[in-house]
Amino acid sequence: MGCATGTIKYSLFLFNALWAILGILVIVFGCLGWGAMPQQYAIGIIVLGGIILLISMFGCFGAIRESSRMLWTYVSLLLVLLVLIGVFIFFNTRDVFKKYAIKTVEDHWQQELTRPGSMDLIQKTYSCCGRYGAADYIPIGRRNNTVPSSCCKFNNCLNPLNVYPDGCLAKVELAFADEASTTRYCEWGLLGFDLVILGLAIILAIHYSNRRRRYNY
Repeated sequence: MGCATGTIKYSLFLFNALWAILGILVIVFGCLGWGAMPQQYAIGIIVLGGIILLISMFGCFGAIRESSRMLWTYVSLLLVLLVLIGVFIFFNTRDVFKKYAIKTVEDHWQQELTRPGSMDLIQKTYSCCGRYGAADYIPIGRRNNTVPSSCCKFNNCLNPLNVYPDGCLAKVELAFADEASTTRYCEWGLLGFDLVILGLAIILAIHYSNRRRRYNY
């Protein structure tokens, strides 16, 4: 069992090092998306990254110190994380972000009617123009029926071919449709990774618990 235990021990340590890196990336993603998603979801993503980072530390220290107590704590935390990932998959949180992005376009378009420039960031981000298309700007009464520079490639609207042909609502729909399958694979990959290290941790925790019990006898 010695060789097998050593293999599991260092495999668990390696997996948790990767787990820690993933936690840091999730935190960074939450921080970068602070203004692009509902604040409560950005906070939730940052908290999730912090939980992953904390869990990985328990796993690393538990494996290196050969502490059954830390490993059982680690197993408990992994089960909590497993439930959280399951909730993300079950409730399909991607649709929540999609609805928020669509609502943001609608809200900013209403602001654009009275405060020109409100759509600039959205139009640059999604390479789009107006709510449904460039023609949306005609009723607003812009000078010479022009569109904002954010509606054009390289902010240059002198060439009509530079104007983005699609409206922002359509581009948001397309963006989330393109990312749907990739996001689903990532979610299931994360769930599978959690199950693998959960299995390794349980095996190691049982082994160390049994060894400690034998020493006490």
